[in-house]
Amino acid sequence: MLNEDFLGRIAIVSIMTVLAVLSAFPLFAYFHQNVSANALAIINQVLATLLSALQVFLTVSRLPPKGTAQGIEPRITSVAGTFMVVVAMFLTPALDNDAVQMAALGLIFVGMVSSMFCLYWLGRSFSIMATARQLVTSGPYSVVRHPLYVSEMAFVAGMILSHFSLLMVALGALQFLLQYRRARNEEGILRETFPEYEAYAQRVPMLLPRFRRVAPAPGQ
Repeated sequence: MLNEDFLGRIAIVSIMTVLAVLSAFPLFAYFHQNVSANALAIINQVLATLLSALQVFLTVSRLPPKGTAQGIEPRITSVAGTFMVVVAMFLTPALDNDAVQMAALGLIFVGMVSSMFCLYWLGRSFSIMATARQLVTSGPYSVVRHPLYVSEMAFVAGMILSHFSLLMVALGALQFLLQYRRARNEEGILRETFPEYEAYAQRVPMLLPRFRRVAPAPGQ
């Protein structure tokens, strides 16, 4: 388990470092070559760089695993669920429509900001593979069991809108299915590793928060 975790750490750090560098390249054009760009697009580019860098830091400093899902399927699902939308982005051109691109940038912004918040809260328990390191149940994880995946769904929805096509819709739908399966794989190993997970799962919904109706005050 430790050897696999070490090799996985090297692979993720390498990939995320490359993504961070690739995300930073356009920023040099924006700031040093006076290339005109939408302000939100620049902000999102900065966030993409920071998000990749944060994942590198958390992967390097993460806790040792207490349990890992067995078999090849959880590993393929985790990798495909993480990087498919990045590949899909290069397969389809962006739409030439300012209104659509602004809406897409808004979704991407929400997805990345909320993802960074979830990663910060997850801290050293972060892992791309279905691995149990430490059970986190506070903060956004007290609202839904997989807030990071919900955040990533907003990002993916923005990418689908920005590069809208039948191929992008199909790949986006596959991405959502992979993320759902990935969440199930994670829950399986968390249940095996942490006996208290079952009570947590009964209390907190998986992906959609419960909106409790506020009881009226006496006399109203």
